[in-house]
Amino acid sequence: MINTLSRPAFALALACPLLLATPVLAFDATGSDVADRFLEIVEAGNATVSGYDGVTQSGGDVTISGLRTSIEEGSAKSRLTIRETTISGGQLTDEGGLSAATLTMGGVNIKDLDDDEDVTVTAENILISDPVLASPAKVKASNGAEAITPTYSRAELTNIIIDAADEGRVPVGRIVAVIDEMNGSLPTSGSLTVDGIEIAADSLDDEERKALSDLGYESLTLSFEMNADWKPDTGELAIDQLTLSGENAGTITANLRIQGLTREVLEQLDAAQNNPEQAMGLMQGLLVESVALRIENDSLVDRVLENQAKQAGSTRDVFVEQLTGALPFMLSMLNNPEFQAKVAGAATAFLKDPKSLSASAMPGTPVPFAQILGTAMMAPQSLPDILGVTITANQD
Repeated sequence: MINTLSRPAFALALACPLLLATPVLAFDATGSDVADRFLEIVEAGNATVSGYDGVTQSGGDVTISGLRTSIEEGSAKSRLTIRETTISGGQLTDEGGLSAATLTMGGVNIKDLDDDEDVTVTAENILISDPVLASPAKVKASNGAEAITPTYSRAELTNIIIDAADEGRVPVGRIVAVIDEMNGSLPTSGSLTVDGIEIAADSLDDEERKALSDLGYESLTLSFEMNADWKPDTGELAIDQLTLSGENAGTITANLRIQGLTREVLEQLDAAQNNPEQAMGLMQGLLVESVALRIENDSLVDRVLENQAKQAGSTRDVFVEQLTGALPFMLSMLNNPEFQAKVAGAATAFLKDPKSLSASAMPGTPVPFAQILGTAMMAPQSLPDILGVTITANQD
C-alpha cells in the first residue's frame, strides 16, 4: 500500500495554505492588504510563490485565484497549487499576522517533485474556521514551524485523493479536525475524524490484493475517529475514544489515560525525535492510569476463520475446535495460570461466536512506565496482576 500517506495528508490537513516561501518576496503587490499579508506569510516559510492569476474583493471576502508555489524542505521538493483561496473577514493582527472568520481553498494540489517519489495529494475543498496565522517575521524566525501549525477552531477537508502512482491510489471522503481548547499556542482538547478511506484492490500490491480477495472483499471503506484532552500543566492525557471502523468488517475502539506528560516533557520528547534512547528515558517517567481495547466483529473475523479453515483443508467448526484446543498450550508461556484461564475462556467464546472481545488494564494506582518495562523483562507473568488486566468476550 501507499507508504507515504501520512506525511502529505497531515501537511494538507493542518497547513497546506501555509507551506510556502523564499527570503525575497516573489509576488507583485495585489492591491489588497489582506491578500498581501497572506502571501507575505506564505513567503516566510519554505516555498516560493511563483504566481497567481488575480485577486478580487467582494464585501468582506478577498479571493486569490490560481495561486502557484514551489516548496523546498531540505532536499525535498514539491509543488502546491490552489485554484481559489478565499479569506472571509480577514484582519491584520497587531503582531503582524492575519486572522479571519474563514479561510477556504478549492482545488488544492500538492505534487511531490523528488526523483524517488511520485505522490500527488489533492483536495476538492478545505474550509478552516477562525484561523490565526502568525506574522511573517515569526514564521521566518521559527524556520517555518509556525506556518505548519496555525491556530483554528475547525478544519474540514473534502474529497481528498492520495495518489502514489504504481503504489496505489487512496480516496478519502472527509477529514475534520476540531480544536475545543487551547493553552497558549498548544491545542489541548479536540477531535479528529476521517471518513471514507477507500482501500481498493488496485491500490494494493499483488500479495495484499490476494489477501483482500481471499477474504471476499473487492474493497474496504475505513473510518477513523479520535477525541483527546490534555492538561499540559499536570501532564494528564485522556484519549477517550480512538476508533477504527471498516464497513462489513468490524470496529476497534481504544481508550488511554496517562499521567506525567507535561508541556516540558512533550518539548523534550519532540527534541529527542532522533534519539530513541533519550526518548525512551523520558517516557519511563510517565504513569499508566488505564488502557482499554475492544473489538466488535462485523464479518471480518468470520471471513478470516473461513479462509484459514479452507487453507487448512478443514471446515470452520473443526478449525475453531483445533484452535481453541491448542490455546492452553500456547498460553502456558505466560506462566500465570489464573490469567491464562481467563484469556483462554474469553478467546474460546469469541472464536466460537465472534461478537466482541474486550481487554482492559485498570491498576489500583497509576503504574510508572519504567515499572512496566522492568516487569516485562524480569517477571512478565506478573504484569497482568500489576496492571489489573481483565478480558471478556461477547459482553455489551
